[in-house]
Amino acid sequence: MPHKKALKNPPVYRYLRGYALDPGFSTRLDTAVINEVVYSVPFESLEPGPIGKYIEVIDVDPPSKCWYEPVDLGAEQIASQNGLAPSEGNPQFHQQFVYAVAMKTIRHFERALGRKIIWYPRKVTPTEWNYVQRLRLYPHAIRDANAYYDSNKKAILFGYFSAADQSQGANYPGGLVFTCLSPDIVAHEMTHAILDSIHHRYLEDTNVDVAAFHEGFADIVALLQRFTFCELVEHQLYASAGRLDRYTVLGELATQFGEALEGNRGALRSLIGRWNEEGKWEPLRPSPSDYANNVEAHDRGAVLVATVFDAFQRVYNYQTRDLVRIASNGTGILPEGSISRDLVHRLAEEASEIAEHLLHICIRALDYCPPNDISFGSYLRALITADLDIAPEDENGYRLALIEAFRARGIFFDRVNTLSIDSLRWNRPDFTAKETNAINWLADKLKPYIRSLVETTDREELYERSQQAQEKLNELLMGKEGVFFQTDSEWENFLNKLGLTSRPVSQLFGKNSSKVRFFRSGRPDNRYIPKIEVHTLRPAFRAGRESRQVEQVLATFTQSIEVDVGEDGVIKPMIFRGGCSLILKLGDLNVVEYVIVKNIRSYQRFSDQAKYVKGEDENAARASFSLYSDGDRELRLDFNLLHRLSS
Repeated sequence: MPHKKALKNPPVYRYLRGYALDPGFSTRLDTAVINEVVYSVPFESLEPGPIGKYIEVIDVDPPSKCWYEPVDLGAEQIASQNGLAPSEGNPQFHQQFVYAVAMKTIRHFERALGRKIIWYPRKVTPTEWNYVQRLRLYPHAIRDANAYYDSNKKAILFGYFSAADQSQGANYPGGLVFTCLSPDIVAHEMTHAILDSIHHRYLEDTNVDVAAFHEGFADIVALLQRFTFCELVEHQLYASAGRLDRYTVLGELATQFGEALEGNRGALRSLIGRWNEEGKWEPLRPSPSDYANNVEAHDRGAVLVATVFDAFQRVYNYQTRDLVRIASNGTGILPEGSISRDLVHRLAEEASEIAEHLLHICIRALDYCPPNDISFGSYLRALITADLDIAPEDENGYRLALIEAFRARGIFFDRVNTLSIDSLRWNRPDFTAKETNAINWLADKLKPYIRSLVETTDREELYERSQQAQEKLNELLMGKEGVFFQTDSEWENFLNKLGLTSRPVSQLFGKNSSKVRFFRSGRPDNRYIPKIEVHTLRPAFRAGRESRQVEQVLATFTQSIEVDVGEDGVIKPMIFRGGCSLILKLGDLNVVEYVIVKNIRSYQRFSDQAKYVKGEDENAARASFSLYSDGDRELRLDFNLLHRLSS
């Protein structure tokens, strides 16, 4: 299909009508007025589908054996009225809606990260990868109460299903429920895809936090994104007298989807409270045992979501305390009944601004996370470090609110002495003079490649140039150890500070190496040296809430070993990885700001992963949602299976 001519003076945004909450809220008298909103997404020339630069909506409906005519959002009649009117029965509106929510989600990530989103490449052979221009979205892919991101197909498949026969919530008994019409579900699945593009190794099921982090982080994005609709926030704050610790729909996700399931589950995941046996809503109180006691992926992920929402409430209460004092004649306690519309408007403005700031903090922290084997404790340190870089003063208390919320639920990092901001911040690297010279030499060699990345905003060019830069850095690391280091031990010590090694696997864990059965390509081998892989080399330009501009270069390195952790003659393959996320200052590549390490020589971490993979601890439920795929020897998350566990 020929592309349309680009407009000479295109607008900045495209405006598209849609739902703020699930479609069922449009059939309720109290919420109908605020459920239909207008999404503003970056303008781009679109082909019917819609098909743009980032995503391609393909509306094939295999269960019904039909194909729906793609919507043309550039058509005059559609564009002139901010897109099609919201409709549960119009497939073309479904196409429009998934596009609108997907692009809104991408926009938040790009603003927070300070760079373009580039989808993780498609593997075509064991050694060949292809650039993926567009993520594919299928609004009616399956007839099932499910929706999921498929990392192999680089696609999101949305399902539809018949609601339970009994009358519950806003659903028509036995009527169709479309997951593609839930903004929470669309944002959740988009976040899985974007997170895969940033940290592909987070698909590897190496510990109990990995699947929970994917689920929890995706819910965090969906939840905080809904607070950007100020009219919705204002409506709900008026109903709750300005308080976030009372019942509102703002703290629930995918309500219509949950109500449509057998058993009337209400919201799929309620974050701040629940209805007790007497039918009274009560807020959930955090407990230091929340994290330890919830090992199922969705339950554990919900702990992370509740933690971030708790931090949001703390900042909201802190930043609105003056407004509350003025409105309450100095008591600081608002009346139980309704409050003035003017006060609600100001409170809603504050809540929306706080939610957006916190969303961007949560997204930015991804660049400060290790390249694999993520844990909630590591994410806490990433949150604190990322925010310190962008907003050193923190006048509104975001960092302290996060620390308090994580502490309240028993989420800690096990290698810090205190929960102070200084202790939680990732340590600055401590390089020797020779190691500093090696960094300077590498930086000088890389400057032309980094400059070429800064000079383009085209996503395909960025991908190609990034590949070239990564190959160059890999070549430098693998072949130049003798330039600055006269002994093998000096080179090994330098690599060890990056979580890497130059030793053969037979020496990897010292005296414990004899306990490990090392493999290579499926065959016993304890002589090889793990290959260093450079996964990321990208510049980032970030703007913070204190008008601070941060310019950095991000690099990630990993090494992997293959082992057999089976017993009694049964081979059970496992891939164990180490490496680091390296953050350098863009203006001076010789300055390494952070090295965030998962050391490949850590026998304790290796033992923990082996125990987890074998199901020898309380987290053995792992096996129900992770699989060995495409001949790989690592367990990878299967979101189709994972999401079925929550439905």
